Amino acid sequence: MTHVASPTSELVPKTVLQGGARLFAASYVIRNAELGRIWRCGFHALLWLSGGEATLHCDGERFEVRAPALICLSPGQVYRWSAADDASRATLLGFEADIFTAGRAQDGLLDVALLHDLPLFRPGGTAMLAAAQNAATLDRLFDLCRQRYRQLSVPSGRQSWRVLPRHQEGVLLGYLHVILAEAATLAPAQALPVPAASSDLRLSRLFRLHAGQRALERLPVAAYAELLHVSPDHLTRAVRRATGQTPSAWLQEQLLTEARRRLALTAQPVEQVAEELNFASASQFSRWIRVQTGQTPRQIRQQGSGNWTVPGGL
Repeated sequence: MTHVASPTSELVPKTVLQGGARLFAASYVIRNAELGRIWRCGFHALLWLSGGEATLHCDGERFEVRAPALICLSPGQVYRWSAADDASRATLLGFEADIFTAGRAQDGLLDVALLHDLPLFRPGGTAMLAAAQNAATLDRLFDLCRQRYRQLSVPSGRQSWRVLPRHQEGVLLGYLHVILAEAATLAPAQALPVPAASSDLRLSRLFRLHAGQRALERLPVAAYAELLHVSPDHLTRAVRRATGQTPSAWLQEQLLTEARRRLALTAQPVEQVAEELNFASASQFSRWIRVQTGQTPRQIRQQGSGNWTVPGGL
């Protein structure tokens, strides 16, 4: 994987897969390689902590993680490790959502239609799952996945990165499917998706797909409804039935998450943050932050910055 150049609105470059790859696996000792380095996911990621203890910061949240544990990260989330003991070891399994493509049996791909509805990948927060009961199974699965990736992938010509050819995806996709199934059993019952009509689930997924890409534009729900060729009321009812949340509330969560990232990760003036998040003024942005969090932008920055601040802002 690699960091790619980003527009000025990005906090840090996204980490993306190279060479057309849609899945990769890597293992590392956190203390040796990762402390202090900031990552912005450009894909879905499963981080398996198989040994030791470590401190993870993700989108303003701090987690004291003890093995065995599984961390699920969504595209766009920003994280870093700030502390780890000598035994801390992680395996990272990253994949693009389109590797689960419905209706393409000729490619040998599995169809996980509800990938985004699993209680694992939450754009507005990090899923942190203790895995004591499933530890041996998950440890073996991640290890097999890493080994098979090394066997089936080919050198890319760029440092140590290797690319998994499309015709070799089936084996690792099988492991990924089992890992997701095992991981879903670790989630608390209240996190499981509420059964809903397939039409509601499909519309909800389409809304979140488009809104996740355009959240910073602060478009009204009516704009997404028009894009999806339904009425605003119909979209609101469908998303609420599928997720228990209204489209407006979901959009507010995404905007607040990005605001926290910018305040904690950069030295940007509040005026610049407000402008890039499409607020009319810094005072309007500050009032909105206070309503949403009970804190001022300065308080959020003081609490969440520390070693996160990117020198010079972006």
